[in-house]
Amino acid sequence: MFSKLATLALALASFVPLAAAHGTMSAVVIDGKRYDGPLPAPDEPGKDFAIRQVNSVNPVKGTDNPDINCGHNAQKATLVADAAAGSTVQFIWRNGERGSWVHNTGPVMTYMAACGDQGCTTFDSANAQFFKISELGKKPEGGWYMADLTTSTDASLSVTLPENLPAGEYLLRHELIAMQLGMSPGGAEFYPACVQIRLSAPTRNGAALPSGNEVTTFPGAYKDTDPGIYTPNIYEPTLNYVFPGPPVVALAAADPSTDPSGSGSDTPTTPTNTESDGTPSSSSTEAPAPTGGSGCGGGSRSRKTKRRVVKRV
Repeated sequence: MFSKLATLALALASFVPLAAAHGTMSAVVIDGKRYDGPLPAPDEPGKDFAIRQVNSVNPVKGTDNPDINCGHNAQKATLVADAAAGSTVQFIWRNGERGSWVHNTGPVMTYMAACGDQGCTTFDSANAQFFKISELGKKPEGGWYMADLTTSTDASLSVTLPENLPAGEYLLRHELIAMQLGMSPGGAEFYPACVQIRLSAPTRNGAALPSGNEVTTFPGAYKDTDPGIYTPNIYEPTLNYVFPGPPVVALAAADPSTDPSGSGSDTPTTPTNTESDGTPSSSSTEAPAPTGGSGCGGGSRSRKTKRRVVKRV
């Protein structure tokens, strides 16, 4: 049965138009304020965004590819989005034809890295020391959380920022790994995107950045043969998926705002409409309730993150 499912998945993938089969981050919503992302370069020159612009909708292939850092030829952004320790951040993805995301199999992970005193608008992400704050894989009831992004053009997955980070500017690296070809070494498709954010003062005393084995680099965090990147039985229903990369950092895992079981639920956040240049405007619309369950599961590690799907009419 497993081999038949894998063959069917590969056959269906061959009928999807190339641009529609790939994509980029469409927008990020932080505590209800929406920042639209740029189309791939050379589109939209001279516009201001908080999401770093890439130049291709295609996936990054190979774990030693420098573009695994923030995406294909990612360029520093001119805006820095406001956030706070404990903020809820929603990530919205689109395919290459501006429709809803198409891939439904694989992990969704979020990393952060401090930009230092220079700030994110001039920070070279090749020097970033990334630490993982969330990971979503398979749902307890079956299927993958990534599939929630395919339900509409404004469907999202969300994460709560750790509450005990120092104030300052950070790169927020959100990553989808499409695993439909991950049955062979080098087959996994990486879709990383980096958002520039500014955190207000922490809510706890003694806040410090993760260090040592809690931080990693891109490239450097993964190998093509790592479990979770090379997974021959990815379509096996009983698969106990193993997340690649470092574990979620202790300061995120210990966040009391998340449910100890890693399930939890949230009230939907209302995204704020934006101008065409990505600058937030003052208008907003009421968002409907999220569809699907909440929480995370199906991986080999205990995770304490939140997941939300928001559809805007």
